[in-house]
Amino acid sequence: MKSFPLITLVLMVSILCSSRCFDLLDDDSIRLTHQFDEDFDIWRKSFQNFGDPFIEGGGSNIGFVWPFSNDHHDPLSRETTELEYETRPQDSIAQQPHSSVVGLERDREPLESNVEVLPTKYGSAEDGKLHPVDRPYNPVAPADPSTLFQHHFNTFFNAPESSFFSGTFPGFGFFDLNVNKPWWKGENVCIEREEQEEDTNGDNNHEIAVDGNNFQSFGVVNLNFESCAEKQNKHICTSFKNHNGRKRTVKVTRQCCHGYARPRNGPPNAQCEKIDLYPMAETIERLGAKEFISTLKKSGLETILNGDITVFAVPDGAYTKFAEQMWENNLVAFDVGGRSKRQVDFSGMTARDLVLAHTVNGSYHIEDVSNEQLLKTELPNTNIRINIFPRGPSDRNVEHPYRYTANCAPLVKLNRVAEKGIVHVADRVLLPVRYNIMQIIRARDDMTVLRTILEKTGLDKMLEESDDDKHFTFFAPNDDAFLKLDADIRRKLKAGNGCAANILKNHILDITFCSLAALNGVKTSTYNLLNEKLEFEYVPIGKSEVENMSNDKKQQRIRINGDATVHETDLMGTNGVIHVIDTVLSTNSGMPISNTLSTRNLTIFKQLIDDAGLEDEFDSMSNKTFFIPSDKAFEQSEVGQYWIQQLKEHPESLRDNSRLKEFLEYHVGEPLIKTCDLQENMIKTATGEELRVNLYTTNPVFSNVLNRATVNCARLMHFDDETCGSVVHEVDKVLEAPKLNVYDALRANPDYSMFVTLIDKANLTELLRTINESTIFVPKNDVFLEVKDWYDETLQNDEETDNVIRSHIVPSVICCAGIVQSDWPFIRTTETINQQRLKLNRNRRPQVQNAGVTKCDIVAKNGIIHEINDVISTQKRQPVESQGFPSFSRPLTFWFK
Repeated sequence: MKSFPLITLVLMVSILCSSRCFDLLDDDSIRLTHQFDEDFDIWRKSFQNFGDPFIEGGGSNIGFVWPFSNDHHDPLSRETTELEYETRPQDSIAQQPHSSVVGLERDREPLESNVEVLPTKYGSAEDGKLHPVDRPYNPVAPADPSTLFQHHFNTFFNAPESSFFSGTFPGFGFFDLNVNKPWWKGENVCIEREEQEEDTNGDNNHEIAVDGNNFQSFGVVNLNFESCAEKQNKHICTSFKNHNGRKRTVKVTRQCCHGYARPRNGPPNAQCEKIDLYPMAETIERLGAKEFISTLKKSGLETILNGDITVFAVPDGAYTKFAEQMWENNLVAFDVGGRSKRQVDFSGMTARDLVLAHTVNGSYHIEDVSNEQLLKTELPNTNIRINIFPRGPSDRNVEHPYRYTANCAPLVKLNRVAEKGIVHVADRVLLPVRYNIMQIIRARDDMTVLRTILEKTGLDKMLEESDDDKHFTFFAPNDDAFLKLDADIRRKLKAGNGCAANILKNHILDITFCSLAALNGVKTSTYNLLNEKLEFEYVPIGKSEVENMSNDKKQQRIRINGDATVHETDLMGTNGVIHVIDTVLSTNSGMPISNTLSTRNLTIFKQLIDDAGLEDEFDSMSNKTFFIPSDKAFEQSEVGQYWIQQLKEHPESLRDNSRLKEFLEYHVGEPLIKTCDLQENMIKTATGEELRVNLYTTNPVFSNVLNRATVNCARLMHFDDETCGSVVHEVDKVLEAPKLNVYDALRANPDYSMFVTLIDKANLTELLRTINESTIFVPKNDVFLEVKDWYDETLQNDEETDNVIRSHIVPSVICCAGIVQSDWPFIRTTETINQQRLKLNRNRRPQVQNAGVTKCDIVAKNGIIHEINDVISTQKRQPVESQGFPSFSRPLTFWFK
């Protein structure tokens, strides 16, 4: 549509020329037409200079477009917002009307920016001085191709009344392109220019960073690009030029001049309008902070108001209440909001110190301050920490798109400009912050247990760090919270083992999470140091507590994960903030294995650990993988039934029982392996023996996608329960360490003697003793007795005997859990060592070829044995490909249902 005026002009001129009326144009119009041709020639020549960044108007190799096109978008023209939170990625508030998400990492996503991305503008800006612009800003072509025609058409159709168009087409409004003129090209806009130049001395490999974007280039460098972004009262363009190592960066900031501002709720292109400015003292008084300014004057600090400062003023109500409590209690400051019973000793602090703690040198618009930024106050060794949080889904039509805090105190009024400096209004007094998180905990007499655990685990050192880049939020359980825990767990935590560290990390964030971050009516979430989710919501407090609250807003408190209630909020430290909670936050990854077994109702295995006196030993294990049989698995196993009997009849015999210890430790693999990391290999156990892991698919189409796992053919039924530094998988069978190889296991069972005779006759004894992995399908003696004549004939034929035995041996491990229903056309097969194809299927029971499996998964050291009810019938033939039918092969992908 921007080209519509030009098209209309061309048509009109064509009509005028065809009617020989062109001489009706006055001299000014003819002159402007010539000017258009000259400007177009300038643009064309600039295009020929493409590639040389040091020729005025040239050098951009990104997105040069036809000047009256509206498609001059630059992929780099995006400002990287500094408002970032450390959380697992989540949708913005606007996209999730029922939740508010704050936080990072780890998988972590920036907040919705208040910066508008603008199209790229080419060329350099004006001089580096700060000066008002009294006319629409039109840079020399081709700095802004879109303004080339805008300028001349505006002039052309705003010609004197004697011109042709003014007299013939009055009110021809679609030619007035000022309607869409950006505000930063309007009046009352000041420009500041910063320029840096660097010579890399012929280094042809360069890494370039512009507004957070990194670019790597090699060889001859010839770059020229620009990134622009817009805020409420500021438009910033950063251009970068690099020509064979000569680098020049120019940052041009256009903003409303002092005394001018754009209306917050005005149209997008609302211009800078004059505002009334008052001296700093009067500005603070007009914002309702008369008591604050009175204290400032009484403290002899009036001269500080003459400088360029930022003041965080306090309204009269909050300031008066604080002052009364402070002086009446001998300089002991209580929480003025009535939210807690905490007190801070400020002996020696004067009213002058309090004012200085609210004053920062320099003017800081709130949009120019980044999240977690520390502003140094005029009181030595104290800072004000600024934090930025999103608004709720129903809290959009407000003055600012975000909520801001200073030392976790909400800022209720922002960016009030005085004749010199800026005022922000906080809803309470900002107490000077002098101590780190650990020092605050040590000073409290209701956190003795927490202090002990922090020191035992070494986490106290982390909470004492005072690096400006280190900031934490600690949801600190008080002593009463720890008393709610089981005495045995509390004892273990105070001992400071690995579980204790995990439990406390569940309470720590690596961001500053003020109470303002939680939203009333929705759930807010973030992630802790364990990368586990914490959810926050407001809930009504108890009736007795309501009676002690004077403000209706205080009749709700923050609840975390539905368990812990925040009793005290926003205890500011130099390295973050503390919130006091009444319950220890539960986390599976912080609980010992004994607690996980109880939670999962794996009672028999847990009772065996307790009666053997191994509870402490198992709880202290770390980096382990536990394969725990269910209670049902114990009841269905011979060895399981034996241990159940011992528990009932002779529990005293289990204490320090070496056989029981070996049995239990065989269920403990190392290292920690979650299901997503399982592979078909051997896992070493705590006994030194090994467990065999096998993976299978139940998908009839995609045979290379594995979603079922076994360990020694025991199927994983429930998996990936995290415990203290380890993981628990529940299995459906009791695990026993095999003592024999496949051949010796066959010989040990008298029911398999006739099959063993065939093995010996075929001279395959050594093969079955040394084969690495194998599955043997074994008919019992009564099967052979039914075909005794055939059996005797086979024994007389060495070749036939060899073929029969080899047809029952598969050179891989196929557990019964890996045999699933297999219907045409998705027939599953496996190949024997004599290259016979055996069909695998499952109906009422697992089947292999023509035989049903009557007893599954007899585990040996080098394979497994399945007992079958028939001799496998095969034909002596050459191997045939499976015609595309699925067969057991090495997997490509693996997931669990």
